[in-house]
Amino acid sequence: MQVITTHINADFDAMASMIAAKKLYPEAVLVFPGSQEQTLREFFVKSTVYLYDFKRIRDLDLHQVTHLILVDTRQASRIGRFQEIVGRPDLEIHIYDHHPDAADDVHGHKEVIKPVGATVTVLASIIAERGLELTSEEATVLALGLFEDTGSFTFYCHQPE
Repeated sequence: MQVITTHINADFDAMASMIAAKKLYPEAVLVFPGSQEQTLREFFVKSTVYLYDFKRIRDLDLHQVTHLILVDTRQASRIGRFQEIVGRPDLEIHIYDHHPDAADDVHGHKEVIKPVGATVTVLASIIAERGLELTSEEATVLALGLFEDTGSFTFYCHQPE
């Protein structure tokens, strides 16, 4: 089973990156590793979770995971129970991230890490390169992830895209 996940206390970039990764891995299951940020966004997040059929980690048999796709993080300490399986030799790991290196980084078979303002930028570029289409709902969520993680486009970004 392919699983797409992100970091605990997921924000809009994390959630948007999961949805973007689903375009690249259409057979994958979307699973939050733990809680999401508790803010006024709760209604929107719950609506999106329903729309995109996110699963909870407690409903998942970790032994069935054959591919783990990490987005918006690669730190083992931030992926909840998924850190229990990252050392399995039979597990294929793909990583899409924009954060700098950290001591407890997971290493993947495929790593796409770029110094941009949001991970969703990395994934949106791949989606565009492959000529994949987004629905208006997907495009809206991706835009929200980018908008939030760049501080409404005011934060310094390592590389404009």
